[in-house]
Amino acid sequence: MWNADQGYDATLRAFDAGLARLGLDHVDLYLVHWPAPARDLYRDSWRALERLAEEGRVRAAGVSDFQPAHLRRLLDGATLTPAVNQIEPHPGLQQAALRAFHAEHGIATEAWSPLAQGAVLDEPALAAIATDHGKSPAQVVLRRHLQLGTVVIPKSVTPARIRENLDVLGFSLSDEEMRTVAGLDRGLRTGPHPDEFH
Repeated sequence: MWNADQGYDATLRAFDAGLARLGLDHVDLYLVHWPAPARDLYRDSWRALERLAEEGRVRAAGVSDFQPAHLRRLLDGATLTPAVNQIEPHPGLQQAALRAFHAEHGIATEAWSPLAQGAVLDEPALAAIATDHGKSPAQVVLRRHLQLGTVVIPKSVTPARIRENLDVLGFSLSDEEMRTVAGLDRGLRTGPHPDEFH
């Protein structure tokens, strides 16, 4: 559900229109795409998603780019906890406090930009770890996400990269390697900050 469709009635209308376009009677997952705090409608939008879930037209409801303050406010009085929060976590922006909040409340973390659009793949530390495992830096980053319990859906249109991105189950990173990657956090965003996006 896009920001222009936020609000209780607007969310229900947007959902119905989307469902009609899809030709379905339900969806498996429906998200409030941004908190858009300046509009202050995401709690009303969430109430609409709770209704849709209660009616069985949404199997699971979630959010995207919600920060801890947004989630706390959303959960205050909510009858449904988001199943997932799609966020931008990668070695340059690890969002540890947000991931900890998710874990505490049973919210799955999904990475919408797990490789930072390639911006972190030239990091020497990642290259060294990749060399030690006979893998690429991208595979190291994706493996770390999996070890942290993050849902990752890396984007690629290149068949060779898609195959490479899938080949991350045959190795694991040591605790020391996980700490090394954790040390790469420098607040690098590839998208807008959720507090500033309307």
